[in-house]
Amino acid sequence: MASLACVRYYGLDAPALACVAMLAALPLGVLFARVERLHRQHENKAFARLVQWSAQQGGGSDPLALTRRSMLVLFPVNLLAFCFALAGLLVVVKLALALVSPWLSGVDMRWPHLWVVASIGALLSLRHRPAYAVVMVGVCVAILSRFLTV
Repeated sequence: MASLACVRYYGLDAPALACVAMLAALPLGVLFARVERLHRQHENKAFARLVQWSAQQGGGSDPLALTRRSMLVLFPVNLLAFCFALAGLLVVVKLALALVSPWLSGVDMRWPHLWVVASIGALLSLRHRPAYAVVMVGVCVAILSRFLTV
């Protein structure tokens, strides 16, 4: 979502330039996984209340109230985190485009190539550190092979 907003904001219509925004947005997956983990840690008390409600057949906080409270906390936190992350991404992409645009102008990249890059996000959603390493090595190899064959 952040990379799409960045592509739209800068009007990037060349696939190679859009790829810069997509690659710059990859670390946001790790950032939002941390935000989610912190929220889960925050909700440990709510889980304890849910277990108590379950054991007492209705005593304590009910699941609807716990879910509502959790969502009322998570929505503004994610919204603020996304706004700050998008602002940072816009700055990073602007700087990166200034540096790499001359190099990327000669790269014959088409839109199907971006589908491959976009699928990396699905792998990052696994939240498994070895998967992150495999993805980063694969991205580096793909970029190097693309530049070496041009």
